Amino acid sequence: MKKTLLILIFISTALIFGQGIADKYYEAMTAFNSKDYGRAHSLLGEFIQNYGIHDELFATAQFYSGESLLNLGKPVAAASSYEFLVNNFEWSVFKERSLYRLGLIYYETQKYSLCRDRLKQLLDEYPESEFAGSSLYWIGEAYSSENQVEDAIQFFLDAINSERNNKFVDYSLFSLGNIFERTGDYENAVEYYDRLLSYHRDSPLAVSAQIRIGICYFKLKDYQSSILELNNPSLTNLPPGMYAQSLYLLANSYYRVQEYGNAEKTYFEIIQNFPSAEIVKEVKYGLAWSYFQQKKYNDAYKIFNGLSLGSDTIAIKSFYWKAEAKRYAGQENEAFEIFRQFLETYPDNQLARGVQYQLGLLNYNQRKFELAERYLIAAVAAQDRMVRVRALTMLGEIELNKKSFDAARKYFESALDIKTLPDELQNRAMLGLGASLYFLGRYKEAIEYLSDIDIRDANFERNKVNFYLAENQYSLGNFREALNRYSNVDLNDAELGAGALYGKAYSYFGLKDYENASVQFGEFIKRFSGDKRIVDTKLRLADSYFGSKNYVAASEVYKSLVNSRQFVLNDSYAYFQYAQALFKAGKTTDAISEFRNLQQKFPNSEYGDRSLYLIGWINFQRANFSQAIAEYRNMMNIYPNSKLNPVVHYSIGDAYFNIAKYDSAIVNYQKVILLYPTSNYVFDAINGIQYSYVAKGQPDRAIALIDEFVSRNPNLSFSDEIFFKKGEIYYSLREYQYAKKSYQVFISNYPQSELIPDAYFWIGKSAQNLGEEELALFNFAKVYNADIKSETGTAAVIESGKILDAQGKYGNEVALYDKALASLPRSDSYAEILFNKGMALTNQGSIDKSYEVFDEINQYHPNTIFADKAKFELGLIEMAAKRFANAEFYFQKLAESRTDDIGAKAQYFFGVSKFEQQRYAEAITAFVRVRTIFSAYDEWLTKSYLKMGDGYIELKDYKKAEEMFRAVLSNHRGDMFGKEAQNKLRAIR
Repeated sequence: MKKTLLILIFISTALIFGQGIADKYYEAMTAFNSKDYGRAHSLLGEFIQNYGIHDELFATAQFYSGESLLNLGKPVAAASSYEFLVNNFEWSVFKERSLYRLGLIYYETQKYSLCRDRLKQLLDEYPESEFAGSSLYWIGEAYSSENQVEDAIQFFLDAINSERNNKFVDYSLFSLGNIFERTGDYENAVEYYDRLLSYHRDSPLAVSAQIRIGICYFKLKDYQSSILELNNPSLTNLPPGMYAQSLYLLANSYYRVQEYGNAEKTYFEIIQNFPSAEIVKEVKYGLAWSYFQQKKYNDAYKIFNGLSLGSDTIAIKSFYWKAEAKRYAGQENEAFEIFRQFLETYPDNQLARGVQYQLGLLNYNQRKFELAERYLIAAVAAQDRMVRVRALTMLGEIELNKKSFDAARKYFESALDIKTLPDELQNRAMLGLGASLYFLGRYKEAIEYLSDIDIRDANFERNKVNFYLAENQYSLGNFREALNRYSNVDLNDAELGAGALYGKAYSYFGLKDYENASVQFGEFIKRFSGDKRIVDTKLRLADSYFGSKNYVAASEVYKSLVNSRQFVLNDSYAYFQYAQALFKAGKTTDAISEFRNLQQKFPNSEYGDRSLYLIGWINFQRANFSQAIAEYRNMMNIYPNSKLNPVVHYSIGDAYFNIAKYDSAIVNYQKVILLYPTSNYVFDAINGIQYSYVAKGQPDRAIALIDEFVSRNPNLSFSDEIFFKKGEIYYSLREYQYAKKSYQVFISNYPQSELIPDAYFWIGKSAQNLGEEELALFNFAKVYNADIKSETGTAAVIESGKILDAQGKYGNEVALYDKALASLPRSDSYAEILFNKGMALTNQGSIDKSYEVFDEINQYHPNTIFADKAKFELGLIEMAAKRFANAEFYFQKLAESRTDDIGAKAQYFFGVSKFEQQRYAEAITAFVRVRTIFSAYDEWLTKSYLKMGDGYIELKDYKKAEEMFRAVLSNHRGDMFGKEAQNKLRAIR
């Protein structure tokens, strides 16, 4: 169509302007088609200059003039022709193509804004243009060139979707992938590169896309996928430089997945096949690292050494790592010399501090701590925080070895002040800090740091972390936690195994689990017989046997220690324990002998006086009271200033009391009070005097003694306890009025005493016994209002309930119980109060409510006596309601499970239930069981005889009935049971 139109225009031109101008145009187009673009441009220029009409032929000449210039490599001049055309010939058939040409020219000349303007104009005016899709692509490239990412992405996506009129779909995919790669969105980059490979395998960009996918996977750290992509055989067709780059990336991927052998082969292939590649130095560096990671330290050294001859970054790093290769190869002297040379050659390099650290490490390994410290202190100034933290941590280790624990703490804390450390370095510094804090006695802080390591990485230095956690927990007395941690330490650990087993044994010992402690101490002796703690371990083994009451075994171990040449320190303790073990094993005569030997061998030890005291105590336990007194006196003669003298005087008093020599007992009890008024035995001595005077029938003397003692010693910490005894004496003698007054005086004299609630309680009890019920209730209320949860408060509630129950004030009683139950935790006392509430509700006539209460006790307090009492009451309620099966269930269960009063009356009422149902034979059988099983409980036995008599009457067996009633009369003549039996006998006759 366009060709026909041009012919028509040309013919009309020839008719109007003549054959000369027409020939020139024809000649120009012939030159253009012959690719003689210079001549074509010159002839078209003449034509344009002489042709005076701005019509389609003129526009055509302008277009081909531009095309000629473009083909001559003059895009700027060409753009002028295209611009003239698009600006002056709105309807030209060449405008569309001119706009496209302008877009490409402006793109090539980096006029990206003009490029986009002309191409967008093309899209607006010619939306169905054959250049539409390609224009979208070039607009995307223009945006991409100016890093306008979002716009570029959108136009590339549109270009990809305009596949019909886009010659650059593969380029669009590649450029979109490239934008995503540049912005770090490697997953989307892979997606579009992969689409290019899938749908445009013949594209010149396919191999590049393959490489880019490998790079993206590398950036995503998906090294296996990177390896898969970069192993593609198609990459072998790349130009040498690019192929070398792809192999380099492949080798790096192998390295990252720790396939060091494959990395080595690939690096070597590059060196062998592309020795002149720009990246060959980097490749050799990677090869050296591959050797290093495979522990081929000598091969690594050779490569590093070759690279270190230069002066660039790789050369300097290689200098450093060739020293490291020597160090890892165990050639520490060579490593030391290379590091020293590095410092001389590159004293100001950033790696210099790292070298100083390595020199410090080498000296540390050779236990040259002073030299190590000098290098490490210099390394602390490193810019590299990894070097700083390693240096600080090692300085802390050195201070720990020197037992300078506070200095060590400061170094480790400084290491932890460096932020964003790798886990391994942070954990190591925290471990050091935890150990330092342990040795400083700051156990709780140490536990915090060590526990943090355990949470972060349970496998990091597992033995050390658990050992130090155990040591800290043990020091805090948390033996169970310590035991758990010691148990996590491998006993085969050369450094910590013995300490862990030792600590484990001591933890059991601290828990008083002496059987397990003896097992662990025994295991320690077997495994670590040469350990410096062996003597202490044997001693604790004996103590463990002693604690578990295996006195025979304990005495054997103690004896072996006493006779051992190894045993020097604390030998009197072992001897003492040995003698005690003999006594506990029942060998009292041998024990007494060894206690005497101990006192003679170690008269000035802390066990000398204790040994003689125990000789007296053994005689006391054997009821040889006179001999005990003699031994006690002997002990005081030898050790007149012994701290045991208060208990000795008290023990002499007890011995005299036991042979009924009360005056002598009182004399010795009084010595405790007079000579040792601050002793812990004063209270017991006063008790002894009280019992002695009571035994003599002189309780007033005991009271007078208390008054005298308190008067002389008003400020003793236990004076209130002594005075409180007065009330107890009066109460035990049933002198309730005096008891009440004594407790009232106590409250007045000792208002801050912890015994005040007890005093109010006993005032209440005394008043209760005197019939002063309101006063009793008042004092009980003071107790439970002050602390209802205390043992005394609970007791006060129960006693108040008894009074209110006796008064028939069941509503008040229930209200009091509800108040208590609302505050108390569930316990035996709770169950008792709940039972009393049920009984009060029963007495009140609220049977349904009482049933609920008894059922609650049965369900929630099944292991208390009140559960069984509640079952009995439930049985009575069921029987009263004629639900005999339910009643018998409760009665029978109690009768079979208990052998006390509850069981007896349950068995009796089981028979009553049968009787109520007129099942007399079964009732008699049940009552017979009372006689057989519960004969000790006379009330229920007697009632059973009476009921059996009634049963035999119903069965017309009057002879048997008479026997039952006479059995009652034989034991109860004159009492209510006897009278009832007598009346029943008369009725039979």
